[in-house]
Amino acid sequence: MKSGIKAGRNIKTGRYLPGHKPHNAGKSWDEWMPEKSRALVLEIGRKNLRPNPNGGGRNKRPIVAINEKGVHKYCESATKAAEILHLLRRSITACCQGRRKKYGGLYWFYFDSPEWPKFAKQKQEEAAKAEMFNQ
Repeated sequence: MKSGIKAGRNIKTGRYLPGHKPHNAGKSWDEWMPEKSRALVLEIGRKNLRPNPNGGGRNKRPIVAINEKGVHKYCESATKAAEILHLLRRSITACCQGRRKKYGGLYWFYFDSPEWPKFAKQKQEEAAKAEMFNQ
């Protein structure tokens, strides 16, 4: 065996060659990893899986929710809106992306979208006409 090269592995990628098996194939952690190493890996995993306290990731975008009367509310991200209203974030973003019309009784738009001010005004006018009709 040459120095620096492991038997049964591709030199460039480090992947196992066909017909060669890794030392831990088909074995549980208990069989091949020491107790201290397992504990360390699990601890690192727990640290990395903590939720982001800022709500939304670095790709978060502000959104606007509009009700049937045209009243609109601003929220800093779909994640925050979903937490506050106990809704699903993916359904809110589906509305913002145009894949869905409304969700949770509200119409959802990205704040930087030019469509939502027109839509809110249209809903306000419709609500005013309906109110005039009912009187």
